[in-house]
Amino acid sequence: MWNVTDWQNVVFSDESRFVLGTNDNRVRVWRCPVERYNSPHTVLRHTARTAGVRVWRVIAYDSRSTLIVMRGTLTGQRYVDDILRPHTLPWPALSPDFSPVEHVWDQLKRQMPSCHSVHDLELAVQDLWAHLPQDNIRCLINSMPDRVAACIAAGGGPTRY
Repeated sequence: MWNVTDWQNVVFSDESRFVLGTNDNRVRVWRCPVERYNSPHTVLRHTARTAGVRVWRVIAYDSRSTLIVMRGTLTGQRYVDDILRPHTLPWPALSPDFSPVEHVWDQLKRQMPSCHSVHDLELAVQDLWAHLPQDNIRCLINSMPDRVAACIAAGGGPTRY
């Protein structure tokens, strides 16, 4: 199994969307197929198309990219061609608890001020990104051995991360 030093040499990337006037932190519910319509497993959420900003960035132990604002439609092909091709490590699908990048997005979204235009939203996201302490990223990357161990212990199921 990899140790902390191994993970400190990995570059993580991801994209996210920040929106105006609503909380875009969608709730995902894992359930068995037979539980599909049971009310404890359903969540009402905002579904209307909302103006926002889609961004992408890279984090590493001692550095990070500038925040890239992606304008235009992000098709599946564009995502593969423009973002995913440089990656070399296999990564499990649907594993947000396993990725330190997801936790960075969460930190930024919790600090997001209320914005009244897409331009203001873009500036706010860029400002939050610029002021995110590198130590926050280091702590998340240093937790990777524990995340992997928790994932293995849970048999690939949910973890505290």
